[in-house]
Amino acid sequence: MEVPPSVPVAQRLAVLEPAALPVLRATRTAIAHWAARADEVDASRLADIALRDPLMCLRMLQHVAATLGRRLQTPVQTVTAALVLTGIEPFFRAFADLPVLEDRFAAHPAGLHGVLAAVTRAHAAARIAVAFAVHRQDDDVELLHQAALLHDFPELLLWCVAPDAALELARLRRQAPQLADRDAERQVLGGELSEVGQVLLQRWQLPPSLCGTARTLDMHGPAALNVRLAVQIAHHLQDGWHHPALPEDFRQAGLLLNLPPVGVASLVRHAL
Repeated sequence: MEVPPSVPVAQRLAVLEPAALPVLRATRTAIAHWAARADEVDASRLADIALRDPLMCLRMLQHVAATLGRRLQTPVQTVTAALVLTGIEPFFRAFADLPVLEDRFAAHPAGLHGVLAAVTRAHAAARIAVAFAVHRQDDDVELLHQAALLHDFPELLLWCVAPDAALELARLRRQAPQLADRDAERQVLGGELSEVGQVLLQRWQLPPSLCGTARTLDMHGPAALNVRLAVQIAHHLQDGWHHPALPEDFRQAGLLLNLPPVGVASLVRHAL
């Protein structure tokens, strides 16, 4: 469905179709490689490919929800589970010739830099979340990894769909740090990214674990805090290890992990 450019960016994001999502070139290349060797690959290896690309994760989870959702008693929570249910051959049929992110930004280097930075931050959050979860001996390490990886997926989609608006939002955040994120988003996008995320979770039938709470039955529990702190630290680390908010981040994480702040900092460094 074509949406007129005059429609606010937030509304354009909210009606985005999954088929419009590009993937990293490395993802498409890896899928093509294993499609020619389908008898040598399993769901675990394909899940590893998907988990390197948050956009591919979104496509995978939405695909299994759309094709199998009505037959499942509970939503599929992880990419690995989605691949097991989908099957190897159907996976290759569904994800052949995907659009490539880098090609889409061939004439927009600033946009490409922005979207790749968002992908890098998502991976940093996921690795930190895993380090925290392993330290806590959490049983749902994969789920927490994925929840942190996709926590900011509406902003990642913003870079893909409206890179100029994403650049303007980033500029406003730098120039007016006292402005709340939601107010900056309303000013530039005509709505909030968190609201866009909730709409897409429902429209695409994505698992509720992607709404940033990890375990939605206890959004203030340790698993949810694990994800939120990992994402928060990854955001602050974008500006380097001297970001003024990091000591408080490490203090809060220390309460969760039963570690001193210096121990949390060491754990994060090793994760990255």
